[in-house]
Amino acid sequence: MKSQVFVSSRYEEIKISLLDRIAGQLLVLLAYLLIGFLPLSTISKIISVFKSRCGREIYEEEAKVAWKAVRQLGIASLGRVACLELSLAFMLFALTRRLSATWCVGVSINPFAAHAWVEINGIPFKEQDEIEHLYKKILVV
Repeated sequence: MKSQVFVSSRYEEIKISLLDRIAGQLLVLLAYLLIGFLPLSTISKIISVFKSRCGREIYEEEAKVAWKAVRQLGIASLGRVACLELSLAFMLFALTRRLSATWCVGVSINPFAAHAWVEINGIPFKEQDEIEHLYKKILVV
């Protein structure tokens, strides 16, 4: 299948197949709908069930593909899509391949802010270095 090349913020080329691009868009849409209709506790339970069936943690190169796939503009840009939807879509992308990661949601109180991100082997993926000091985790799946 023909691949399209995208350049990450660190100037590295990442090839994403058309199938991955389509999957990424559909999973962003699914994440958007799940967040709109289900409480986070239910979404967490669903993720936990699928994580228990995963063979291994996602590798960095696979994570880069997932990252690019869920961050493409398209059908998912019809509504608000931010860190919560994108990090959940990343998790769904990994889980559809039976790969695991950790979904985190955290808050900061001064000033108030909320953020969601993905960790791989306990390290925040594609986040600023001090993310774990800026936010207190309130949900880890």
